[in-house]
Amino acid sequence: MVHASDVLAAAAFGSALVSAAAGALAFLRTRERTDHAGGAIAVTLGIVAVWATTFGLHTMAGTTAQAADLARLKWIVSLPVVTTSLLFAVTYAGHGGWLTPPRVAALAVEPALVGAIAVVNPAGLFFADIEARTAYGATLLVGDPGPVLVAHVAYGVLAGVVFVSLLGRAALRSSDSYRMQAALLCGGTAVPVATASLFVLRPSWAPPFDATPVAFGTVSLALLLAMARYDLFDVAAVAHETVFAELDDAIVVVDEDERVLETNPAACEAFALGDDWVGSDAAHVLPDAVVETDLLDGEDAEIVLDPRDDDAPAGGVFGDGAAGPRYFEATCESLGREGVRLLVFRDVTEQTEIQRRYRSYVEHSEDIVAVADADGVLEYVSPAVETVLGYDPEQVTGGEFTEYIHPDDRRSVAKRFAESLGRPGERVRVSFRVEHRDGGWRILDGVGVNRFHDPHIGGYLLTLRDETRRDRYEQRLRVLTRVLRHDLRNELNVVLGYADVIESTAGDAAAEYAQRIQRSAERLASLGTRVRGVDQTLRRTDHGGRPVDVTRVVEEVAARARERFPTATVTVDADADAAAYADELLATAVWNVVENAVRHHDGERARVAVGLTAGSDEVELRIADDGPGIPEEDRAAVESGHETQLRHASGLGLWLVRWIVDGVDGELAFLDGGDAAADEPAHESLDDIGTVVIVCLRAAEPTADPPTALDQMDPWGVAAGAERADGGPDEWRPLGESTPGETTGDDS
Repeated sequence: MVHASDVLAAAAFGSALVSAAAGALAFLRTRERTDHAGGAIAVTLGIVAVWATTFGLHTMAGTTAQAADLARLKWIVSLPVVTTSLLFAVTYAGHGGWLTPPRVAALAVEPALVGAIAVVNPAGLFFADIEARTAYGATLLVGDPGPVLVAHVAYGVLAGVVFVSLLGRAALRSSDSYRMQAALLCGGTAVPVATASLFVLRPSWAPPFDATPVAFGTVSLALLLAMARYDLFDVAAVAHETVFAELDDAIVVVDEDERVLETNPAACEAFALGDDWVGSDAAHVLPDAVVETDLLDGEDAEIVLDPRDDDAPAGGVFGDGAAGPRYFEATCESLGREGVRLLVFRDVTEQTEIQRRYRSYVEHSEDIVAVADADGVLEYVSPAVETVLGYDPEQVTGGEFTEYIHPDDRRSVAKRFAESLGRPGERVRVSFRVEHRDGGWRILDGVGVNRFHDPHIGGYLLTLRDETRRDRYEQRLRVLTRVLRHDLRNELNVVLGYADVIESTAGDAAAEYAQRIQRSAERLASLGTRVRGVDQTLRRTDHGGRPVDVTRVVEEVAARARERFPTATVTVDADADAAAYADELLATAVWNVVENAVRHHDGERARVAVGLTAGSDEVELRIADDGPGIPEEDRAAVESGHETQLRHASGLGLWLVRWIVDGVDGELAFLDGGDAAADEPAHESLDDIGTVVIVCLRAAEPTADPPTALDQMDPWGVAAGAERADGGPDEWRPLGESTPGETTGDDS
């Protein structure tokens, strides 16, 4: 005869067996997954198997002392089930992000605390009493629940409600097999929730013992059915529907043999996949642009799908022939088991096209665009730096911005940027000199904007334009305008003065005065033409220069000066084959200095000494004379590069020299006779020194075909006539004498 206790024991052991089997199968199916849903349910079912086994042993023990220990052990073993079940429900429903370590630890507090109380059972908090109860002809020792056990069971029922709610919500949001998975889990869970509630409520018709371990067998059966019939744990219901299936990114899953296991709709549309893609070789399914990268080997890649390529997909949004190339950032991630990989293709076409468009704007601009950090280190420099300054962008990047600025401008530029460092968005207007790769200087003008707050820039955004030509042209225009205005007034005064004399004078002298008036009028008529010629010629000089045989230029200028001024002595002390970066106007510059020294000499015989020294980096030209020297106001204006009402040069000669030297990135300086070294070889032929004009040029390799200096010495045909090369009056007379009506001051 079968006893009731034997039936209960068999049911308990059966529940334990089914739970163990379901847990083992769940573990096998989820060992490749990156989430913890399978692990949580496998642990839960493992605990249930032990719980049901303990309950079976308890029913077989009857009313012995061992039965009382098994009754207590049965409850202690079951305590973690509530926590592990909640972990499974939350993860399966797609909310695994909620399970932070602090929250998991909080969920573990309740079973640990209740377990400790169950072991000690102080004042009957867990079991008020353990007494024999008879049900269905079987007598068992049943613990009378104390307040802690009642609270625990109530907590478990509440957790069961949460479990069912999460899975029910998943069922409503899912479709097809995923909805059936969630429905089976909800139904299976409802049975142990009901048995636990009956044990606490104790209605008269309910058994006196807790049948929850046996009821969990229904959960295990539901799991087995869901795994066998509806592919439970093959995919996560909500995650698959809302994260995988609805992603805009194209996703392809491949196995260790590079066969396609699954794709999402975006990938099917992207690569025009048909219905027979499952199990196909990825090399045949994916475009060659993907296969030819190292993406399948686990490396990230940047992929371009061009509809003009032969291997481009015949359909799909990415293979649409009407569209342009599509750009993707492709990543490869392992899904747990070796060989199974997740390929994600993110469409970055719009961002890439925008970046390329703006990059093209910057790279084809003639202005320099750069980014510098707070220390002035250049983090980016546009290609225009090579056109403007001769540097390779990669050579400049990483260097300090101020390293290339002229020492005289460096402090003021750095100060302005430093003052704006704490003011995001502030614009700093700057103009400074920058060293060219060939050693010369260029004038850059532009704006620096504080963009440290912009994550895409993170520094000063600099936009700089080469204003060297403009700056020099404006300087020339100012000087030419001043000279034209001054000399027009001077010549008109001469005309008026002699006209008054003619009017008041009778006799033959009137004819001589009339001739003077005629010459002044002719000079006045040609002055505009000469000034325009100066401007047009000098526009060709802002090029940095080319190798010129300076020795030959100096010797030819000296020879022409001896021919033009036979009473003057012009000596040359020059190194042989001295070459420098200059141009055909170098002869004009040297001629102007020599002619100026001869014409302004106040003695009987002018002496001019020309010295030329060639170094490894620099060629120095010194032109000294024994005359009265160049006036201080003339030298100050030309040296500074700026004229004012109170400081200006009296003619164009010195300015011509300054502009020609600037145009080839040279330097011009003046030295008073008292400061000049008497033992300088170039000065040995002079007893007294008025002024020394020093021209420094960048040294170059000697050239076999230098420009013809004779043709450029007097480009406006001035020296051949009676006029001075700087456009001044033709008379060469000792200081102190003047022409009637002639003025020497500025017209301002």
